[in-house]
Amino acid sequence: MISLLRIASRCLRLSVELPLRGMLLTYYLAVFLVAERPRWKSAAGSRVHRGTAQATGLWCIFAVAQGRRVSQNLIAFLSCLKDAGYNVILVNNGNLSRELANNFLPYCHSVVERPRGGRDFGGYKWGTRAIRRFADAEHPVTQVIYCNDSVFVRPSALRQSLERLRQLDDDFIGVTETFSPVYHLQSWFFAVSGRLFADPAFQEYWQNYRPLSYRLHCIKHGEIGLSRYCIGMGITPRLLYTQGGVIDIMFHGSLSETVDRLLGALGPLEYETLRDKIQQITFAEAGENAPMRSFLRHYVTESLGRSNTMNAANLILLRETGFPFLKKDLVYRGRYLVTQIDEVVGEWVGEDAAHEREILGYFRARGSLRDLRSPTAMLARIGVI
Repeated sequence: MISLLRIASRCLRLSVELPLRGMLLTYYLAVFLVAERPRWKSAAGSRVHRGTAQATGLWCIFAVAQGRRVSQNLIAFLSCLKDAGYNVILVNNGNLSRELANNFLPYCHSVVERPRGGRDFGGYKWGTRAIRRFADAEHPVTQVIYCNDSVFVRPSALRQSLERLRQLDDDFIGVTETFSPVYHLQSWFFAVSGRLFADPAFQEYWQNYRPLSYRLHCIKHGEIGLSRYCIGMGITPRLLYTQGGVIDIMFHGSLSETVDRLLGALGPLEYETLRDKIQQITFAEAGENAPMRSFLRHYVTESLGRSNTMNAANLILLRETGFPFLKKDLVYRGRYLVTQIDEVVGEWVGEDAAHEREILGYFRARGSLRDLRSPTAMLARIGVI
């Protein structure tokens, strides 16, 4: 009976989603053709503020949509990148005041104002072209990071991760992967080698990419499209945190420790199908019963395989490993509760703890879409904006 209700609910949801997606795609395509593409071709409103260059061959394209206030966590992110030797090209979606740009210049090779539109992959496209212009033969490109401002960082852990990253010689490196809806590296932070960056086929991808502002276009043709394109070139991605590795982290230690770990990071949506199974095992007094452990691991593996890895396991990675990233939309899209973020970020010490107030304030101020019924909330919940 429950399965039939879920199927009926899914069918009803699709009957609403598909027409909305079609209308929104039409709208964003019209905006792109009429307003955004002409500005991109003429570079209308674009401007470059020059900062400090480093002769390292390491580059970072950082796509942002800067508001009126400068995030101190973003400054810490940029500072870690600069200290690790990366020339940061901060590409803003739209114009910046001179005062705002000056806040970023001490940490950047350059701050770029680009024509509005295209989201993060629009920034990546613009930054890819900028590196070709800025790099010189004396200091050839050895590695390029692509990242955006959709995450908070834990600075102490980020420094260690960047040190590890710059030692890797792989052509295509991602932090996390996901199989939802198809396999791809998650695009809020990834890196490519200088060899791949210089490959004409890689450059052709960016030249041909159309920077629409429609979120699902960015996912399909940007995040998923880039992974498919590189894999089609015969490049096997290197993952810092594979899904199999995440499962091993979850199940490290005793069964009771595993259950505690899962309960501590149990998101309202991602583990909804696991809740009954975990309760059964929790109250069955199973001890270290091997079949129970295997049974639970199977259900968690199945759930994670159908989920966005960061949505499902971000808090576990933060708590159990040296993972440096916290996605900003975990609470907003109803994945986690604010109290769960409180518990994890509240454990930070030293320089990391200095960012606790800003991070927790952000999650509280932005709130959750889970129970809102406005048209905007509904569109955001289904992922189209």
